[in-house]
Amino acid sequence: MQISIIVVIDIETALKENTLEGNAYLIDNTQAFAPPFFPRHERVTYARGTHTANGAQASEVVLNWIYVGVAGLPTTLPRDFSRRFSQSANKNHLLTAIKSARNPGAIAKLLAEDEHNAPTSNLIRSPQGGVEKVERAIVNVLGEVLQRPDEETAANIPPLVTEIRGPAVEQGVIYPALYGSPDIGLEGWYWSAAVDTAQVGRHAYVMDVVLYSAVKDNGVTVWEPHNFVLTASVDVQSILKTNGFTKGLYPGVLPLAPLCAGDVI
Repeated sequence: MQISIIVVIDIETALKENTLEGNAYLIDNTQAFAPPFFPRHERVTYARGTHTANGAQASEVVLNWIYVGVAGLPTTLPRDFSRRFSQSANKNHLLTAIKSARNPGAIAKLLAEDEHNAPTSNLIRSPQGGVEKVERAIVNVLGEVLQRPDEETAANIPPLVTEIRGPAVEQGVIYPALYGSPDIGLEGWYWSAAVDTAQVGRHAYVMDVVLYSAVKDNGVTVWEPHNFVLTASVDVQSILKTNGFTKGLYPGVLPLAPLCAGDVI
């Protein structure tokens, strides 16, 4: 069973309040398994496993996390959309400038400047402290490139999750793995985890989340990382595996209506 989990974060408010509590929401496809009258504000995913009549584990459950901002680009876009958008915007910008150039010297100057000062590049400080230039536009849902170092632009930088840890990991309930890279300059990332459905019960885990805001560093705008933690839980359930057709434990006669004389199969 593949479980899709989308963590939606109100980045602008989280940065203002310096907390993810009340500013992060977990959406998945397992809420039908929640007990009646269970509080919906809790971030819980229900992992329903199955076991055979002799108690052996009969199915696997895999969790898949994707993280987005409330105002961010939809997850249906390719992960490297911003990078591709940046490359296209840079080429169009350069082509427009070259058309206006009056001599070969001006064209050479434009080409040299383009290598060092692309209009859609941003300076990002990594969690390790270094500053790197990222050739990647910050784009809103209207396809507009955001260049002002303000809250609207910050809200459109996707959140990063650098670690999934906590009791559920330490006790071997989930086995998380990162696919891709937690680097804003690369093509994307997502987390996945296999679930040990034999460990029935609720197990908490913690996500280390990085959000960015703009600061001035020697007169230059740099996007600075801010570290947050977000707690959630996986509720492992186990039900007896039955035959999907007969609803029994073992194969049997399919519940089909008897054929009459002259019926064509």
